[in-house]
Amino acid sequence: MQFTAQSIADYLKTSLYGKNLIVTKPCSLKNIVSGSLLFVKNYSADVEDRLNSQNDILVLACPEYHEKLNCTYIICKNPRLDFARIVQAFFVINTTSYIASTAKMGGNVSIGKNVSIGEFSIIGDNVTIGNNTVIRNHVVIAENTRIGSDCLIKSHAVIGEEGFGFEQDENDEPVRLPHIGGVSIGNNVEIGSFTTVAKGTLDYTIIGDNVKVDDCCHIAHNVIIEENSLIIACTQIGGSAHIMGNCWLGQNCTIKNGITVGRNVLVGSGTVVIKPVDNDVIVVGNPGRILRKK
Repeated sequence: MQFTAQSIADYLKTSLYGKNLIVTKPCSLKNIVSGSLLFVKNYSADVEDRLNSQNDILVLACPEYHEKLNCTYIICKNPRLDFARIVQAFFVINTTSYIASTAKMGGNVSIGKNVSIGEFSIIGDNVTIGNNTVIRNHVVIAENTRIGSDCLIKSHAVIGEEGFGFEQDENDEPVRLPHIGGVSIGNNVEIGSFTTVAKGTLDYTIIGDNVKVDDCCHIAHNVIIEENSLIIACTQIGGSAHIMGNCWLGQNCTIKNGITVGRNVLVGSGTVVIKPVDNDVIVVGNPGRILRKK
């Protein structure tokens, strides 16, 4: 694939500085090649010198580089964000939708337009899948699960099986509390490989629009995760916890069952949250404590 630098500037609705070269691939700052697109989000004199040693590249640069570069460039308020948008729009090939012959379907399954379901995936009864959603290989979508449009469920994810809920009887033997709820996933959600999302006990475990869940996470029964939150690898969220919108949960953190985490909260890596968290703060440590306002 190849595109002109001007077509990329036009897509971003901004100005192009330098020649209208042909761009053939995205690349990193560490491995610059001729005809490539890259981004720099912080100013450095060393990086400036390195970029100026190149001729045929297009750089998405922060404003501090304006009029300091000899190569072709576009000034961006957020170069990394614009780079992500350009790579998605220009360099990602959208594969044709398909349902693998090895995939298994339950009863009363509703599948939208342009849905892909990979090899050996299992779709249970009473499942709804929205338009343009991709379910990769060896995924289990259990009964009573609703998945919105434009979602990505990566390989080996398990969504909608029973949570871990028991009561002890008079002999201290654990008796399973049956889980008969479901899972509701919004639009533009990603669920990582080897991640589990347990169904609600009686109602739904809910994952809101634009939530991104990394690999190897566990989301227990009755959890609510609101819009635009990012859940990083190996995070554990206990039953009935409520993660409000625009949160970032760092890798390997733990949210105790029943805890509410406020809006726009950053939970640091390895943090153990055992009490409710206010809006707009950074929480770190074990047990979690407020480091500062965000």
